[in-house]
Amino acid sequence: MLRYILFGALALLFGACRPDPKPQLWNSLTDVVDPKDLLLYEVNPRAHSASGNIAGITSDLDRIKSLNVNTIWLMPVFKMGQLKAIGSPYCVADYQSIDPEFGSMEDLKTLIAEAHERKISVIMDWVANHTAWDHPWITAHPDWYTTNAAGSIIHPPGTNWLDVADLNYANPALHAALIDEMKFWVLDVGIDGFRFDAADYVPFAFWKSAMDSLKGITDRKLQFLTEGERTDHYAAGMPLIYGWTWNYQLQQVFGTAQAPATNLFTANTAEANASPAIRLRFATNHDQSAWDATPVTLFGGVEASFAAQAAAVLMGGVPLMYTGQEVGATGTQSFFAKDPVNWSANPGLQERFGALFALRLKHEALRYGSLKPYSHPNILAFERQLDGERVLVLINTRAAAVTYNLPTALRGSTWSDLQGLEPLVFGNSMEIAGHHVLVLAARN
Repeated sequence: MLRYILFGALALLFGACRPDPKPQLWNSLTDVVDPKDLLLYEVNPRAHSASGNIAGITSDLDRIKSLNVNTIWLMPVFKMGQLKAIGSPYCVADYQSIDPEFGSMEDLKTLIAEAHERKISVIMDWVANHTAWDHPWITAHPDWYTTNAAGSIIHPPGTNWLDVADLNYANPALHAALIDEMKFWVLDVGIDGFRFDAADYVPFAFWKSAMDSLKGITDRKLQFLTEGERTDHYAAGMPLIYGWTWNYQLQQVFGTAQAPATNLFTANTAEANASPAIRLRFATNHDQSAWDATPVTLFGGVEASFAAQAAAVLMGGVPLMYTGQEVGATGTQSFFAKDPVNWSANPGLQERFGALFALRLKHEALRYGSLKPYSHPNILAFERQLDGERVLVLINTRAAAVTYNLPTALRGSTWSDLQGLEPLVFGNSMEIAGHHVLVLAARN
């Protein structure tokens, strides 16, 4: 069971931290997008290239840009711990150093600079809940860690993360130190924001102080993605949080359970009612591809995986693509060891993935439009509407063809296929091939 400690009444005097580091080294990235416009690409350095390092990502930036990505989420590249370690990059031994396995600080600065040249932001994974057992704080500040009745430091309660030591947020000095470390990456290195790992394990008071401290420290906009679903994350100043409820239903709809497609609308409404935060939409991420399976394996094929990603991109929220997903990686994909992607697999598939992001860029209704669902057990059908623009999405969530009896409101209407086919005039029904995706614009 997860344990949270809320320090709502705790007064933290962060003005006593060390002075802000020297001014940023990189020019401002003026094209950082608003949260609703994010098109995220999660990079697993160990899988992204044969070298498994930061330089391998930099050399692939043109291809990443061709996917119409505007923000890279870089998984942890911090110096990793050795004591009790099992190879996890989330086992941080030094918050201000790059692990030699991934390269150097100069390599990271080069990646950021080259990404900025392509109008791509770079956010980095931030591990706030725990550190490695050989982090210097273990010796210098043992009171910053959670202990058992015998006074021994413990791993995070309710988890099997034996390779890391649990941080204790009862100490305000820990808050100040971690915020100081984050400022270093923004001001000294040029990072454009953070993805906050395991945020539900960390108390509200820290996140509120961190957001208040980070916003406005640079003339660049910063991006923040929160791995969590607690309703108070939005109140802390976190605009974008994980859509776990929706993702679970995506697994149920496209997976072996064959749940009704309408479950995705129910999940969407539940998340909207829980918090005003924007939700991250994804068919997979590093945890799911590592511990469950990649979408191709989990959903039963390339076309099924593409259809699931189309739902994540087109239905609302902020879409995520993960290293190797765009070429249909199969099986499981490790981030604890080098596991290079075969970038030559499934020729043409990554262009299709990029085309989904291109549709969002071109059609504002797909980013900001209201959602009008149409009920069907097998066809995920909905409109996105904004200022007179109507985009209709029809996704067959099944492997077999489905005869779709069109809603009365759509019968006799004319639509342009945004994927380049001839205009369609709807009758009473239509057959949609297995896992086929149709994206249509209304014709006046």
